[in-house]
Amino acid sequence: MLEQETRELLLSARDRAAASGVRATFVLHREKSHLMRIGNNSVSLNTSEELTRLDVRVIDGRREGTHTSLGHLTGREYVDEALAIAAAKAKVAVPKDYEPIQECVEENIDEADQDDPALAGLDPSVKSGIYAEVIDALGKNYNFSGSWSSGRTEIYLVSTCNSNEACHSGTDQRFTVVLKHPEKKWELQNEQTGWKAVDVKADEAISALGSLLPVYEGTAGVRNEPGLYTLLLGPAAVAELMLYALWTGAQGRMYEEKIGWTAGMKIGDRVFSESISVVDDPGDDLTFRFGFDRAGRRRRPFPVIDGGNLAGLMYDLGTAAKYGRAQTGHTLESTSMSIAAGNGPENPMDAIKGLGKVLVIPALHYMNLPNMSKGIITGSSRFCATIAMDGVVTAPIFSTRLTDSFRNIFGDVAAVSPRRVSVNLSSTYGRRAPVAAGVPSYMVCRNVRMTDCADSF
Repeated sequence: MLEQETRELLLSARDRAAASGVRATFVLHREKSHLMRIGNNSVSLNTSEELTRLDVRVIDGRREGTHTSLGHLTGREYVDEALAIAAAKAKVAVPKDYEPIQECVEENIDEADQDDPALAGLDPSVKSGIYAEVIDALGKNYNFSGSWSSGRTEIYLVSTCNSNEACHSGTDQRFTVVLKHPEKKWELQNEQTGWKAVDVKADEAISALGSLLPVYEGTAGVRNEPGLYTLLLGPAAVAELMLYALWTGAQGRMYEEKIGWTAGMKIGDRVFSESISVVDDPGDDLTFRFGFDRAGRRRRPFPVIDGGNLAGLMYDLGTAAKYGRAQTGHTLESTSMSIAAGNGPENPMDAIKGLGKVLVIPALHYMNLPNMSKGIITGSSRFCATIAMDGVVTAPIFSTRLTDSFRNIFGDVAAVSPRRVSVNLSSTYGRRAPVAAGVPSYMVCRNVRMTDCADSF
């Protein structure tokens, strides 16, 4: 829970608003963030910040007004001013064509299950030391870059709906290191994540990058021809593709406005291979767990894809109000996407034996949606992509672009890893809103269309 003085400031403002008949919600968002960037084998940026935002929403009939104050809460006048501005905006707002729903904290929540003080206060020298260890081990003849974001996020939510309070505190980090050959221009990347300071390890980066160096140093890059391929997707590629698939196909607003690729479908319709099940699970420790949403609803496991079938649509507060649907606990910036493990072999190379030529793509980059309503996505291989022949990696590949539909990519799945890992999907822009997914460590997808193949890395 927040320090008592801050808590009492917000509770007293809530109680005054309620006593005067104002329907108001107060959300305090506080973050402590640190970012280090590496460029040309040395620290290029080392910065930190502590920010406090107070978001106030007021509902006046069918009108609503919102206001955000940026800065530490200095006293009653500060909070009252934010409330007054939001109320004034509500009075002059254009009425909605539906009844807005007020945020309402379902039950008292005070969670800090994923809060590590050691990570929140991690000394920058620890970060620079791990980068130095990686660079020294792999050789300064390469060009190293990367970034490492870490911090703590605190959120406190109350409204005039009732007397309940919801408080969240959690730490998170995302570590990236990129090794680039200065002349040949190929790049290798390692990413790590977690909510504890010890979750990032230099040895893991050294091992992951070092294992690929003989392939990239000893074999010329290969240009692929456009066509259909079997792909061995790494966890980052699986997570990124599924994130886009759910954003465009499982959000209530996309569905109701018929702009997503599931428009016209029904719950229970087949959308993916039967080997794919996805749950938004706030209890999955491979994700950044968040037990309530910004509407105050307690978050519980929410099936989205069940055995390849569409199992649920995610409705935030605004969409639920507009279309008369039930909220599902998704008025938030981050889901806890959890993709079920499969029964494939532990070693991904064993999963592709006998499949001939396979493109091994750990992650996708420069992603976009050429046709959202048809669920068509595009993304390019960049780091660590290789060719494997009958389960043996033979060569690195030049940049190769995937452009296909979600239903086709996830429609013919040959194998899914029995082991799950965490993939960080957080944005580095805007307020701190940590997002991570728990996904299989690999997925083998057949007959996926590659549309553009470059002549270089």
